[in-house]
Amino acid sequence: MKTLNIKYDTVDNLIQFINQNKIYENSSVLIQIFTSNNNYNFIYDLLSILKSYIPLAKIIGASTNGEISNDGYVESATIISVTIFDKTEIVTSVIENRQDSFKLGQNIIQSFDNIQNEELKLLITFTDGTTTNGEEYLKGISSIKDDFYISGGMASTILNLGLKDNKTYVFTEKEIILNGAVAAAFYNRDLEVHVDYSFNWETVGKKHIVKKSEKNRVYKIGDKTALEFYKYYLGDNIEQALPLIALEFPLVIRQSNLNIGRAVMSQHDDDSLSFAGNVPEGSIVQFGHGSIEMILSKGIESIENIVKNPIESMFIYSCVARKGLLGKDINMELLPLRELSPTSGFFTHGEFFTHKIDGKFSYHLLNNTMTILSISEQNNKIKHVTPNIFSRNFNDLNIDSLYQKNALANLLVQTTKELEEKVDLEIQKNIEKDSIMQIMQTQAQLGEMIEMIIHQWRQPLSAISSSISSAQVYKETDMLTDDILDNTFKNTLEYTEHLNDTIEDFRDLFKTEKLFTTIHPTNLIKKSLSIVNPILSKNKIKLIKEYDCHNNISVPIGLMMQVILNIVRNAIDALIEIGNETPTIRIKTYIQDYHNIIDIENNGKAIEDDILEKIFKNKFTTKSHKKGSGVGLHMSRKIIEEETQGTLTAHNTIENWVQFKIKIPSLR
Repeated sequence: MKTLNIKYDTVDNLIQFINQNKIYENSSVLIQIFTSNNNYNFIYDLLSILKSYIPLAKIIGASTNGEISNDGYVESATIISVTIFDKTEIVTSVIENRQDSFKLGQNIIQSFDNIQNEELKLLITFTDGTTTNGEEYLKGISSIKDDFYISGGMASTILNLGLKDNKTYVFTEKEIILNGAVAAAFYNRDLEVHVDYSFNWETVGKKHIVKKSEKNRVYKIGDKTALEFYKYYLGDNIEQALPLIALEFPLVIRQSNLNIGRAVMSQHDDDSLSFAGNVPEGSIVQFGHGSIEMILSKGIESIENIVKNPIESMFIYSCVARKGLLGKDINMELLPLRELSPTSGFFTHGEFFTHKIDGKFSYHLLNNTMTILSISEQNNKIKHVTPNIFSRNFNDLNIDSLYQKNALANLLVQTTKELEEKVDLEIQKNIEKDSIMQIMQTQAQLGEMIEMIIHQWRQPLSAISSSISSAQVYKETDMLTDDILDNTFKNTLEYTEHLNDTIEDFRDLFKTEKLFTTIHPTNLIKKSLSIVNPILSKNKIKLIKEYDCHNNISVPIGLMMQVILNIVRNAIDALIEIGNETPTIRIKTYIQDYHNIIDIENNGKAIEDDILEKIFKNKFTTKSHKKGSGVGLHMSRKIIEEETQGTLTAHNTIENWVQFKIKIPSLR
């Protein structure tokens, strides 16, 4: 096989080109046409000439915003690329479609006969660049067949991006269309196909979450509309500069281990923005930024990959945004490729790329990217190149501009990395700190629980021991009567039942599952207080109970006990710290507006207003790090609000008591 390229200027030169190379003698010929002449009649006349002189040729083409030939970037021209095959069958198809891009993809692949034929190795396809969603188009193709290569791109135009009156044409030897797709299918199981791409925009700034989008239309990023997001980060005047400014600052998303750029194509009255490809809701995006030096340096890696594979012909489909950023220096990226094989292609509104990992194919619409397709009918056509192909000649570059752009890019990238490293370090420190505090708090709480159990069990165990010892003394002195023995049994059973109740109360406290149980508020409070009663007695804290609630509530008992215990323990700590002569905790229950109210008050020191506003915030505490982590009241409020649909508030009473109010809906 071989590829011949010509820059079309006159009919005579084209005919001479065809005759000199005897193209008409070949039965398997693919002609790709890339033209900036976005005129229907011009395209029609050119197709007529080619079909007259090469009647067996298969043709696909697209309107462009710049062409690629053996001479690199060509502006406002028409490039005709003729590939002559020896062992490959070529079939073309054209499908017109204005509505459903997914269905368009399905229709284009189903238009070929016997698509499950293992001989089908490659599809080069072009779509219009104004109405088709390229990503949905690829999804439509892969929903029917996903075991072959797809390359090509979306047609472009020499007019500015994003204008509603843009027209882009795609065509075959059969038809020219404004809306739809064309494709050339390559049937040859042994055809060597290699694809590569060069993106090389660096991600800068923080990561953002796309909160609302529909395919390629983005409504909200973070807490801002899409337009507000761009104005916030790129300046208030950005609205007038869109979509052109977006060429240098695309959004970058990660898909299938690929960094994929998404450039703004148009804006809407509701401040949403349409991008060249889908930006899924929930995606994490960052701004991208590139410099000439960065792109050219990393582009060498693509060439190094390409030369490892057989090459007889090479086609390049590169984003018009890339040309917009690099300007005339785009040739620094393109010209080394011509040393490998004849080269042709065009600048697109989006590039089709096939990613193959472990034998599985995935298909992507790329932006801001140069995609490279190399093919060969002979597997031994490995290109041996001289080292100078990897060298770069910067004589034609604007060195001052290059240094300035590269410095800006490096500044942005390095600043971003430093900030990310600093954030990661602080996060790790907080994780370690929180882990240590959590361990300390858990150990302290466990110690308190053990102390409570010991206090709870000490009295009944002592009473049981004393009762049995007394009965034994009575027996040894022959004074044991039936009444004394019955009384001993009765007391022992009562104390044993108390021990059992204590065990059940602790079991309820430690229940982690959120099983809702109907319970009377008074019983809930009793179960909670039974655990701290020994501590109240030990510290001579008076407990006043004023229960006036008769409606049941449905709550997860373990979690509610933890809330009540947390509030009571905080009250105990405050009373001990202050040293009140008559330390008192008062618990009241009553009904108010169809809600059960539990007030837990203490006569310790009133809480200052500025602190009162913060006590339910996460991590806030007035205790030392050994006594608290600040999660107790925050979690208590969260439990009440999320598990019971109630409220937990705090304030100082007229008496200067501190009151915590739990408000839970009643069961009616």
